[in-house]
Amino acid sequence: MTASYVTHSELATALRWQMEMGVDAALVDSPARQGELQKTSLEVGVKQQNKPPEAGLLPAEAAPLVDTFPVLFSAQTPGSDLAAVKTLDALRNAMAGFDGCALKKTASNLVFADGNPEAKIMIIGEAPGGDEDRMGLPFVGAAGQLLDKMLASIGLDRQHVYITNILPWRPPGNRTPSSEEMALLWPFLHRHIQLIAPKVIFALGGSSAKLLLNTKAGILKLRGQVQEIDFGEVGQANLIPVLPSLHPAYLLRAPKMKQQAFYDLLALKSMCRE
Repeated sequence: MTASYVTHSELATALRWQMEMGVDAALVDSPARQGELQKTSLEVGVKQQNKPPEAGLLPAEAAPLVDTFPVLFSAQTPGSDLAAVKTLDALRNAMAGFDGCALKKTASNLVFADGNPEAKIMIIGEAPGGDEDRMGLPFVGAAGQLLDKMLASIGLDRQHVYITNILPWRPPGNRTPSSEEMALLWPFLHRHIQLIAPKVIFALGGSSAKLLLNTKAGILKLRGQVQEIDFGEVGQANLIPVLPSLHPAYLLRAPKMKQQAFYDLLALKSMCRE
């Protein structure tokens, strides 16, 4: 079915909706009549179906996650020169100047980090939401308020932790980060971890846990299970314990799971005492 827009307001509303859904490319280079547009789209679809796959390229569902993220350390990936970045300010500037991610075009602000860079605990969430996008800080909306209460339950606040996300820009519509977006921006997070050199990483949410632990397992299976990960060039030791837990946004939707999250918080507190 084809929508018909008459007024300027309707056209603007439709455009805003498409931007929220992540549409960032046109099918043709110039406007075409409806019949021509349908014909062009059909021809493109047929060509794509008949085109043989390029060597080494597999559909996303056929490529295992564990084979995707290690490739990011090659010299062909964005941010592969980040070893020269020695400070958090330099890393923020490098991320702000990076134009290779479409998310930057639809976001209002770069959401870099919050909290104490000298803290033992590094909290890594998934992606900024609407409130975070407006303020340029992670975890400041409803989920962030719950996170503050969770930390307070074990005697901590934002001066005791350092908080960031796997993505610095808000995905349109607050959707889940795609594997392509995580792969593209992983070098920045990897260097971020190296610069902070935390004693422990508290990974909040399935996307964060899957990326950091290089696995396809779900968060309900991963939560509470500590794994030591080699991030390379981190202080005096490369191995950092990663403790996955439930994202506060999930806990707002499933409050019965707060008890499980509290067990993870107790484990986090115990790990920092060691």
